[in-house]
Amino acid sequence: MKHPFLRIATLLSLWVAAPLWAADAAKPACVTATDADVAALFDKWNLTLTTLDSAKVADLYWPDGVLLPTVSNQPRTNTALIKDYFDHFLEKHPRGRIDERHVHHSCNLSVDMGLYTFFLLDKNGKPQEVNARYTYVYTYRNGTWKIQHHHSSAMPEPMSATPAAAPAHATLPPASPPHASTAPAPAPAPVAAADSAPGETPAVAESTPEEPAKPVLRARLQRTPPMRHISEFVSKESLDAIGADTVSVKVCATGQDPKARSFDVSDPSPKSEANEAALAWARGSNWLLQNPNGEAFPICTHVIARFGG
Repeated sequence: MKHPFLRIATLLSLWVAAPLWAADAAKPACVTATDADVAALFDKWNLTLTTLDSAKVADLYWPDGVLLPTVSNQPRTNTALIKDYFDHFLEKHPRGRIDERHVHHSCNLSVDMGLYTFFLLDKNGKPQEVNARYTYVYTYRNGTWKIQHHHSSAMPEPMSATPAAAPAHATLPPASPPHASTAPAPAPAPVAAADSAPGETPAVAESTPEEPAKPVLRARLQRTPPMRHISEFVSKESLDAIGADTVSVKVCATGQDPKARSFDVSDPSPKSEANEAALAWARGSNWLLQNPNGEAFPICTHVIARFGG
């Protein structure tokens, strides 16, 4: 017969260990995203911009997420502040495109870093391009991925400029000794041109200032006047049945022909009449392709067909 003390010790050990087992069982699963998942998260964010709905964009960030935006000095550290930023930024009708991407993954976290270009409209409706650096930190909670941190800053140099490399083993000039003379140093002797003849006064080599690098113009596909209204492509009865709704259409220049375009619904409505009308509206619009550097096809954009407005 076991000693009563041994029975008590056994029961105590089981009682202490039980919460540990329960804690292991309750530990959240580790979810690791793929590169394709991260690309889809950016595409969702970019497509949501086209709705021009700041609340929908802000909902893609966690409530304690931090946005360090391109055109605001104020860090946006909660949903209200992030929405406030997009209240104003969406007035420019922004659309982004990834130019270079580096992705890292770990348990319930993915980091997307690189370069992107934003296409905007200024207050006069004139197109603009902004080249910027970005970082998105996505975290996985409660069965979904959202943005924990987003940093965006304009490029400090034109995209076509190549930064000069520092010379190898560059050293600083020696420090002046104590009480060194403050008299200005003599001007350096003029540099003789390589083709100066003996006995002639050497010609001073003139430095030619470099011309500032011109920004790289990216390909873009945009809708141009006349701007036809969605109501031209759907009957009044169907328009009333659709009500307030939006449909996103992806428009691509395929390159097979200068005017060849493809049209696909990328964010559909549950109402087939709205999707059909949106495609008809997109096909009936004028599309201008600008591709100054001969970028590879297809070249695509997204447009939103809005009903009930």
